[in-house]
Amino acid sequence: MTVRNTKLSRAAVALTLVLGMVASIAPANALGTPKAQAAVSWTWQDGADRVHRDFAEEDYDMITDMPMVRVLVAPPSVGRRVILDEFDELSGNWVLSYSGRTDATGVALLPVNPLCMGDFGTAPVWCDHDVTYRIRVLRSGTQKNMTSRSFTVSYLAAGEGTF
Repeated sequence: MTVRNTKLSRAAVALTLVLGMVASIAPANALGTPKAQAAVSWTWQDGADRVHRDFAEEDYDMITDMPMVRVLVAPPSVGRRVILDEFDELSGNWVLSYSGRTDATGVALLPVNPLCMGDFGTAPVWCDHDVTYRIRVLRSGTQKNMTSRSFTVSYLAAGEGTF
């Protein structure tokens, strides 16, 4: 009986070790492989240079004719909320300028707005200054918030008497 008990206790110890190893590995495999984090990139809808962009009022009959910022979140997943922020130099804060959602291919189009309030609170007019923007993609599920580098757009109002 002693030999048999020894064999049983060895088998029990071996089984305990194996179960312990399986238990320590199982949680990692139960969750599956972690999803790769998405990446954000952007271009201008018309393919122009990204670093600095100029928009002159005399080049556009309507502001809706201006090219938009084309944001790509890869790999595509569920629609992600994408925000175009504008830097407010007076307050030193980023302010929401426009928001949208990516489509099934991971693309969102965001318009820039060249209009500013006119003098003494009159109707909006075409701006005549530089604006700094950034793009934010909000978190979704296991995907983290993402923020692009800032970029600058120069707006140039048409001078009087020019058409």
